[in-house]
Amino acid sequence: MIGATAELDRVSDLCARMHFSLRGADIAGGLLEPVADFLGAETASFRSMVLEESVAKPLFVVGIGIPETVHASYLTHFYQLDPARRLLFRRLTEPLFANPARSGEWSKEYAAPGTFEQYQAEFRRYRREFLVPNGFYHHVGFCIPDLDGRALLFDFHRKARSRAFGTLERARARVVALFLHAKAGPNWHADAAHGPADPDGRLSTREIEVADAVAIGLSNKQVASRLGISVRTVENHLRSIFAKLGVTTRTKLAAKLRETDSTTPRPSSSRSGSSATTSASAASRKAIRRRSSSAFPRSIRSKDTRRP
Repeated sequence: MIGATAELDRVSDLCARMHFSLRGADIAGGLLEPVADFLGAETASFRSMVLEESVAKPLFVVGIGIPETVHASYLTHFYQLDPARRLLFRRLTEPLFANPARSGEWSKEYAAPGTFEQYQAEFRRYRREFLVPNGFYHHVGFCIPDLDGRALLFDFHRKARSRAFGTLERARARVVALFLHAKAGPNWHADAAHGPADPDGRLSTREIEVADAVAIGLSNKQVASRLGISVRTVENHLRSIFAKLGVTTRTKLAAKLRETDSTTPRPSSSRSGSSATTSASAASRKAIRRRSSSAFPRSIRSKDTRRP
């Protein structure tokens, strides 16, 4: 049993050793190797994804203990089944973590009714055709946003014959994710916490989560279930959101989100990583866009458009 003092010493030592850079060699030696050792992983990978013309695409992949042929097959085909691409349609303000139940879901993920079944079916295919054949059986992973709005994904694996990652390894991964998130873009995080839908910083982080959920068509009950809060709390947040954004219905809220998403600029970015496997696309990087439903018939209360 590792004592608390010894564990804190290990974490402190790891943070001192980690070097955050998006150059391929630095990622492999400065990040993946020390973290993989800390977590007891047999293989590890890093990938950067971005939206281009509303399509999630990988920019490059770096790995340790993984053949280049596996990276190539991911970049040419299997990225289209990767559950992580959904993260680019969300406003990323904090680290997110892969569901340990191997279901393909991410922390704090919510969707319109029926879509989770589709996600899970897609992930089963991804796991069957790509993950398991390449030895990615046991997994712990996390995603952090960077200064340019990209999703930076870290994955650590063990083969089927090995012990699954336990509570301790997952707790360690959370510490690493929080540290890397702070290193990746503390200044951008302060801006992104308000997101494109709130350029003036009017909404709280929780209000942004509620607004996003309403914009994809979830009812108040569904929003409450996804965020772990009461329906009354959702209604209170919506009253505040409506007042701050100057809208009176769910439809107008969704339109406001789409409008500000399309007009808020993002910083430009340049690719790097000489030793990384890179994607073939050279299209200009676009700002992150949110998928919104075309019609939202409810106001704050499902059957009452007159008041929150």
